[in-house]
This record gives sequence, structure tokens and C-alpha cells, in this order.
Amino acid sequence: MIKAYLIHGTSTRDDDWFPWLEEAAKPAIEIDRLWLPNPYRPIQSEWSQAIDDQIEPHDNLILIAHSLGCITALRYLEHHQIKNARLLLVGAFDKNLPNYPQLDKFMVPTPNYQQINPKISKATVITAKDDPIAPYKNSIEVANKIRAKLIVQETGGHFLSSDGFTKFPLALKELNKLAK
Repeated sequence: MIKAYLIHGTSTRDDDWFPWLEEAAKPAIEIDRLWLPNPYRPIQSEWSQAIDDQIEPHDNLILIAHSLGCITALRYLEHHQIKNARLLLVGAFDKNLPNYPQLDKFMVPTPNYQQINPKISKATVITAKDDPIAPYKNSIEVANKIRAKLIVQETGGHFLSSDGFTKFPLALKELNKLAK
């Protein structure tokens, strides 16, 4: 069985499409939805420590990330010796969000892509043009920086349950491609 880790943004591990993906990916892929402290008031150092406590660095790592979890996943790769990592990033961004100044401290420093890119073997970024939280152009920039496959949907918002995403077949399809 293939193991993957899901790093979510500012929601809880049981929100949105995360539980659905965990069940839908079985039995081929076992997804561990990670616990992150203070999801509604995230502190970068606490999240980094929580990820370090839950993921033993290893080659061929698969990370699924949503929203603020995307920069957290990138930083995890930056700070660990890993080869052939595979990433599925949904609603990714790596810069301040104008409507969420409370996250500005979390965004500093910008990930060092020169250290990250050699560790990635495959990556996919999914975004929507109508994302009200993370402008889709930010996701395009992240995809370009990590040389990822980019999927831009016309609609989807920030891929939250409030946007209608309690199931996310596209994420499952792309995860299965990354796991091969």
C-alpha cells in the first residue's frame, strides 16, 4: 500500500473533502490526515513542528496539501533530505493574501525553491479562477516555480465544503496519477 499525507489549510482535518479523499483512495493509497494546532490562528513554527512530529522524512513521499497547507508542505521539503517527492497542491499560494493580513507572519520567509525543486519528481497544482481566498494567479506562480502540472478550473472557489466540495474526484484522479 502507498502512503500519503494530507496537510490542510485553515480548517480541521475532518472538514471539506479530506475525509472523502481518505476513504476514496483506499485500498491503493492510505492517507494520513495530519493534525495541526490552532487551525484558525496558525503559527508557522507550531505547524512545522506538528508536521515534523507526524511525518518521518523518506524518499518517494507523497504530500497532499490544501490552502495554507501548501506552503507548509513546501517548507517541509525545503528542510528535509528527501528524494522523489510527489505533491498535490490545491489552492496553493506562497505570498501574502490581501484579505487575510493575519497570515502575513506565516508567509515569511518565502520558500527556497532552489532547495525544494531537486526533491520533487512529480507535482500537480489545482486552482480555480473564482477562488475568493487565494487568487488563482498565485497558484499559477507556485506551479511554475515547482514545474508542476497545472489545472485551472473556471469555478471551484477555494475547494471548501462551503464551495460544494465535500467530494473531490479531480483530486483523487490526480493523486492516483502521482502515486504511479
